[in-house]
Amino acid sequence: MKVAAVTMVYKDHWYLEKWVQYYGQLFGAENLYIIGHGDDPVHCELAKDCNHIRVPRNQLPEDFDEQRWRMLSDICAVLIKSYDWVFCGDVDEIILPTRTEETLLEVLKRQTPESVIGAVGFEIMPRATSQWLLQFSPRYSKPSVLGRPIKFSLGAHGAFGDWKHDPDFALIHFPLANRDSFRQRAQALESDLEELKKTPSEERTYRQNALISWGHVQRRKAEGAAPEGLESDIVPLKDAAQQAAPLLAKTMKVMNGTEYRVAPRKLRHVQICAQIDDRLTELFS
Repeated sequence: MKVAAVTMVYKDHWYLEKWVQYYGQLFGAENLYIIGHGDDPVHCELAKDCNHIRVPRNQLPEDFDEQRWRMLSDICAVLIKSYDWVFCGDVDEIILPTRTEETLLEVLKRQTPESVIGAVGFEIMPRATSQWLLQFSPRYSKPSVLGRPIKFSLGAHGAFGDWKHDPDFALIHFPLANRDSFRQRAQALESDLEELKKTPSEERTYRQNALISWGHVQRRKAEGAAPEGLESDIVPLKDAAQQAAPLLAKTMKVMNGTEYRVAPRKLRHVQICAQIDDRLTELFS
């Protein structure tokens, strides 16, 4: 079975290091495809054994995210001609088997060929009295495992074509596994956000305001922590994913007859927390 993994990165050096470490051990560095946004020598060093493509980083156009995911959709479509499966996601995301005794390759062998699989999303959250926990995130329950070409929608939170979640896969969103790197990321984007703020507020587009708001959320998130007192509600990852998967299925919607995506607001009050196991502790130590 041939499997590839694809991501795009701007700065985010610690995240790229962990992404390469994780998928390189599973699939081999020669099967990793990294789109470097901008000419960054650290990208080159971290991706030296991988397939590294550099694209220019100019002033970000308003529809940059749409352009980015169109490009990644096309790259994955080309790779699927040579691979059985292609994993695609942001550099601060990895796909983990929810059962600790299984590998990704073992889980993939059970999947229907030429399908598109969504992983159940979990965010790593710091805690005040212990290291981390995993908090269910409908927003990050995304189509990430591709057995056929598909076009991602904005942010890859959905796709133009049918896909379903499988509780044997968890998408681990891990920006807060390293607070220093998270703060550095926010700082790296400050110049872009400051440029957006130069446009008078009454003249800004919806997308410009959304990006500015997102920047504010990132700064607050860097200082946040998971609530305490959840010890009795924390379960193994496989149990948490099995609880979440049917909820995700109920809230899947089809927009304009073509885009399949989760409606995360319907699940915003759902609190499912999972344990951090040794696989993640070792990777992020």
